[in-house]
Amino acid sequence: MKEKFQDEVILANENFYRAIEESDFERMEELWVGSEDDKCVHPGWPMLYGWEAVGESWKSIFENGGPIGIELTDVRAEVSGDVAWVICIEKISHRLGDEVQSGFAQSTNIFVRTDSSWLLSVHHASPMPTPGGEVSSNESLQ
Repeated sequence: MKEKFQDEVILANENFYRAIEESDFERMEELWVGSEDDKCVHPGWPMLYGWEAVGESWKSIFENGGPIGIELTDVRAEVSGDVAWVICIEKISHRLGDEVQSGFAQSTNIFVRTDSSWLLSVHHASPMPTPGGEVSSNESLQ
């Protein structure tokens, strides 16, 4: 059963990042618990408390173009009863003029199990050094 729950949590985590890549606020809203207990730390931001503040942050990110891509590595999920967490490294790519710039964040996403699904309650992403390499590309964005 634990393995089944781990698979479900990994899928919930993938849906979260898909919503970010697609700047899909409606999907994002469906993925969160949506309560005053929700918390979020975007890389370099202070802690946001409650869905109202968290939701407004995602709206702002999406309205300002959001990332053009997120690649995940070192994804690991753990389940303990009705709580699960996923840790991973995010490679986040943004447009800056004609360049694509990438940065890295260490992320922890905490999910709670409801009757029908795993919902996000905490997202904490902290900036981290670039692992041995390039952070921007001059490739044309067509």
